Amino acid sequence: MRRKGRKQREVRTLPNVFHGKLEEISQAMREYFNNSNPYVLELGCGNGEYTLAMAQKNTVKNFIGVDVKGSRIWTGAKKALNLSLHNAAFIITYIDRLFIVFNQPAVEEIWIPFPNPFPLRKSIKQRLVHKRFIDVYRKICLPDAKIHLKTDDEILYNYAMKVIEEEKLHLIASTDDLYKSELYKDELTIQTKYEKQHIQDGKTIKYVCFALN
Repeated sequence: MRRKGRKQREVRTLPNVFHGKLEEISQAMREYFNNSNPYVLELGCGNGEYTLAMAQKNTVKNFIGVDVKGSRIWTGAKKALNLSLHNAAFIITYIDRLFIVFNQPAVEEIWIPFPNPFPLRKSIKQRLVHKRFIDVYRKICLPDAKIHLKTDDEILYNYAMKVIEEEKLHLIASTDDLYKSELYKDELTIQTKYEKQHIQDGKTIKYVCFALN
C-alpha cells in the first residue's frame, strides 16, 4: 500500500501525465506535444503497453493513455520518459468525461485492448462499447476515426457487434480468432500482459474495428 501511495503521488508530478481540471488539460497537452499531429487514445490503458508500443512504431502521431488509476499509469509514464518518447503521454480521468478534455473533435483513433468485459447484465453500461461511451466518442473523434477493440471475451465481442448494428456504425473489420486471421499484422501484433496470459490459457483473441460515420 505504501508503494501504491508513492506512485499515486509521484505520477502527478511527471511532465507527461495530465490530471486535475479537465477543461485545462487540452491546452496543457498541446503545449506538451508542441505539434499539430493527430491524437490516438488507449482507453483503460493500465501500464500503457499499447500506448508505448505504438508511440515507438509511429513518431508522427501523439499517443495518449487514459486511465482513472494513477498508480497504474505510473509504470507507463516513467518508461515513456526513460525511452524519451515525446509523442506519448497519459491522462488520469474517467473515460466518460473525455468530452470535457477534448471540447472539440481531435481524436483520430481509439484503441480498447482487453477492457473489463463486465459480463453481468447489471453492469452493461460499464462496457466501453456501450452506447453511452459511443456518444462520448462521437464528441471527441474526427470524421472517419477508427475504434479498435481487442478482447478474449465472447460476450463482449458479440455485444460490440450488436451495438455496431444498432447504432448504424460502419464495421471495418472483425474476427473471432485474430491469430488465425489475415488481420493479424502491424499494431494488432502488440501483446499486452493480459493478452499473453489469455493465450497461455488457451483463449482465442477477438478483434473489432469500426468507424462512427
